[in-house]
Amino acid sequence: MVREREMLVKAEPKVLAFDIECHKDALKFPDAERDPIYMISYMVDGQGYLISSRAIVSADVPDFEYTPKPAYTGPFEIFNVPDEAALLRKFVSHVVEIGPHVFVTYNGDFFDWAFVAKRCARIGIDIGTELGIYESRDGEWRGTCTVHLDAFAWVNRDSYLPQGSRGLKNVTKCV
Repeated sequence: MVREREMLVKAEPKVLAFDIECHKDALKFPDAERDPIYMISYMVDGQGYLISSRAIVSADVPDFEYTPKPAYTGPFEIFNVPDEAALLRKFVSHVVEIGPHVFVTYNGDFFDWAFVAKRCARIGIDIGTELGIYESRDGEWRGTCTVHLDAFAWVNRDSYLPQGSRGLKNVTKCV
């Protein structure tokens, strides 16, 4: 038996990180029953995308570059769509086209996924059917063929500073 190293190709998971922006009443938390999503931004393998609803955003957003540090280039391709329904359809179809292995959100378990699911359901899109994403019995969003990583859970778990979300008063007592 001869090992042929060139035949061993390690899988590179495709990671899609996303965030949503919602319209809401002043000083209120967004409500998925009434408040539309007007932007979804996401990044895959160093390529950024932004879907913008012209029903709320007053002008087309042009493609742009967001590079906070030279090592992290960020070209963004923009999709200006007429309304929230078109925004959600574009997001779902583009995610299907991209085929990510991993989704990353910040508080996606308790906000983004539930909000997207409810807003999609209003226009007849089931994200469980279309994206294989569903809410588990313990309130976490999971995929049938993908993984969802909620970065908020890491921050919440690893916030050891007194002002951190765990509110630890005396770090020396932590094991």
